[in-house]
Amino acid sequence: MPQADAKNFAMETWTLYGAAMLVVALRYTARIRRFGIRNLKLDDYAMANGVIWYTLLCVAFNQIKFGDGSNLMEPDEIAALTPEHRTSRIAGSKWVYVSEHSMILAIWSTKICVLVLYAGITEGLAQRKWVKYVSIYTALSFVGSELALFLVCRPIQQYWAVPAANPQCSNYQYFEIIQGSLSIPGDMAILAIGIPILVQVRLPIQQKAILLLIFGMGFFVIIAAILTKVYCLVPALISYVYMNWYFREASVAMYVTNLPAVWPLFREVFPNLNLSGSHAKATGNTSGATRPWAHSGSRARINSKDFDMKEFSRTRGAESQERINDSDSSEGGEQGPMEIQRDVTFTVQSERADRSGRGQAAGAGERWEKNNVTTV
Repeated sequence: MPQADAKNFAMETWTLYGAAMLVVALRYTARIRRFGIRNLKLDDYAMANGVIWYTLLCVAFNQIKFGDGSNLMEPDEIAALTPEHRTSRIAGSKWVYVSEHSMILAIWSTKICVLVLYAGITEGLAQRKWVKYVSIYTALSFVGSELALFLVCRPIQQYWAVPAANPQCSNYQYFEIIQGSLSIPGDMAILAIGIPILVQVRLPIQQKAILLLIFGMGFFVIIAAILTKVYCLVPALISYVYMNWYFREASVAMYVTNLPAVWPLFREVFPNLNLSGSHAKATGNTSGATRPWAHSGSRARINSKDFDMKEFSRTRGAESQERINDSDSSEGGEQGPMEIQRDVTFTVQSERADRSGRGQAAGAGERWEKNNVTTV
């Protein structure tokens, strides 16, 4: 292949690879700081598997580019084969076969990571069943893609035969049709689960913009997958350009999968990111039940047991005005500063005189009103 083209390809692929490895390194830094190296989750191991195959994909493509190509040849190229070129093309054909396996394993590893993330987000929600259905489809599509790669060219040695007796062993067209038909709808289904969550979630505009960027990259993965198939299947466009789009698809999939895990590290390193929009207001009637943040890692604990009363009720019409800065304590129990300003009006109906119960309750007609302002 032309050396100038090979050098440009190497520059693009290794740049994309370097950016992906940086994001992956930040991901594991954030996860290890949060959970410890012994408590990594399923998606962390899936990503480690994806990194291995993504690396092999980059190596395989560059081996093909810097060689004489594969067994995908025009008739005039077959007629001009020399023993040296034949040997080089055999090696290139083997790298093509390796690259197809690597692409499948890298892409499906990223899908596992996204589905694990969705499973956590949709815990207890109606969307959880759709995550389950898409997970089953993803597993079946992986099996179907691997079977297609093994079965469309028989015997398997024909994949690196120069020239190949079966055109499917050099152009992979049947495999590309099957793999694209299984993978692209799965990607669309994964995005379809996430979009309603993004629309319904109440986040500051800055944080929502970041999520929109990540989802936009997800759409790019689908577009890149479609363009890969175009350069593999349209006769007038069949060329090694498909490798560029293959690697772009894999690279952006790595970015999309890892960026959500990197976000907590960014907030820790740049505290101002927490103040940019995590200012929520909630106004409404409350009861003596435990607040949601009472189970978190925050220092704030609000429970009915904190009051030495048998019962209390809110004065009619009274409201609780709360301002919560940095509500991130729900994320894995992370410690973090929390400020709560709370104005509450209570009417005490009865109160114990002592803990042994020997005292008499206050008269039914007596009522006290107490206004509390508490900052934690």
